[in-house]
Amino acid sequence: MITDRDLERIATAIDDAMRHTSAARPRACWEHVEWLRLKADLLDRLAAAQRSWHGSLSRRAELIRDNAERLADDLTGALTARELEVLPQQGGMARSQAAPRWAEATARAADSAEPE
Repeated sequence: MITDRDLERIATAIDDAMRHTSAARPRACWEHVEWLRLKADLLDRLAAAQRSWHGSLSRRAELIRDNAERLADDLTGALTARELEVLPQQGGMARSQAAPRWAEATARAADSAEPE
């Protein structure tokens, strides 16, 4: 039977392998987003084997996934949830104004994406 300690060792081995691989070959921005998503998926699978969706592996996977999504948002220029919910009386933009900005940012990201 695999113990939590064994799963933590596997997660550490994944971290080390991915760190050495990424250090040996720098990645393009979008490729790095996918790399982080892959790492989060691997940790999710270990968390499932751990049978604890609130354990350390699950938390690590969630943090990595959040970092990947934040990086993806930065690359697309997408607005954050906080920017979308600024109240008009505070001098911010209303939701009706934010939607066109989001669409423009998405279009710019699609234009700048490298073809596969």
